[in-house]
Amino acid sequence: MREIDKVLDTNEKVFWEGSPQGKPYVLRGLGGTITGIFLLMFLTPFFVVPFLTRGGAPIWFMGAFMVVPIIFLFFALAALLSPLWAYLNLRNTYFAITNKRVIIQQGIIGRDFTYIDFDQITNAEVNIGFWDKVVGKNSGSIFISSAGSFTLTRQGQQVARPYTLSNIDNPYEVFKFFKKISHDIKTDIEYPNKLRPSE
Repeated sequence: MREIDKVLDTNEKVFWEGSPQGKPYVLRGLGGTITGIFLLMFLTPFFVVPFLTRGGAPIWFMGAFMVVPIIFLFFALAALLSPLWAYLNLRNTYFAITNKRVIIQQGIIGRDFTYIDFDQITNAEVNIGFWDKVVGKNSGSIFISSAGSFTLTRQGQQVARPYTLSNIDNPYEVFKFFKKISHDIKTDIEYPNKLRPSE
């Protein structure tokens, strides 16, 4: 359900909006499913062997031994169900480019909104993925990096975490439009009124 209008500012205009194509958006989660299958195969001995060879070991010892495999089991199930999460999220995923920012709406139960102001954008690129080629109809994704689009690894290193307009229609045309709007608005911010150059 589209709810972008609820978060628009006064006088904010939507120049473009779209949503992901269903097939490539859902099928890209198959990589997680394959990972989940291999992880479950790896975890199986951890669940089967202790119960076959428990003998006289106390039950609390067996419970302590199973803590780590159970944690990994939850990760395996989450990876296994990646296409299902994508399918459930699909109907609530919308993207918009306005005269102020880029808005991403997502969420399976509630609605989550992500905003990327044009003056914070540092880089953008367009990508046509495997599933876009195989089952998409002229679909692709736009990756947008901003000054704050970083996450920290366990080692404390900064890793880029771009915002993504996933599997949208006509990605090259939308990308060119996005770059033009971004440039125009940054120019307005940096060269307002009399400071604006003639070109």
